[in-house]
Amino acid sequence: MMKTLSTIIMGIVILAGLILAVTPFVADKFFPVPENATRVAKPEAAVMALQQWFQSPDALITDVQAINKSGNEASSSWFSFSVGRRPVEKYIINKKLSQNTLTPEILESTFSTNNPPASWWHPTAVNQETYFSGTDQGRSVALIYNPDTKRGVLVTSTKKLN
Repeated sequence: MMKTLSTIIMGIVILAGLILAVTPFVADKFFPVPENATRVAKPEAAVMALQQWFQSPDALITDVQAINKSGNEASSSWFSFSVGRRPVEKYIINKKLSQNTLTPEILESTFSTNNPPASWWHPTAVNQETYFSGTDQGRSVALIYNPDTKRGVLVTSTKKLN
């Protein structure tokens, strides 16, 4: 009796393991992720994301709008926000972002490529002549920030490895 019970339990455990191993492949076959899935972030979630990016959990970040677009080969996120100078300054220094001249070509290639389908995305509205760029956690980062108006836009992107 005990020998049969342990054999049945072992069979159930092995079967469960096989089902768990095969489920992602079956799910991907029947429910594939769209090529370019776009998600609009809730303002609270976007504020938390920016607080984590800036490593300033106490920072008062307002007027936040965010959108994420991910596909099979790349993922990009766009943020528009208002925040005081200190968290942005701290982020730029900590991540060693380089300051560059914001030319029309850079504006087009970095901030307007794969434009998010959002009416609020206007990086030129920040009214700055420079931007900051670099990498953070394996993602490329481009930031335009105006300390006078306390407005900023942030673009992050990553290429997925296949």
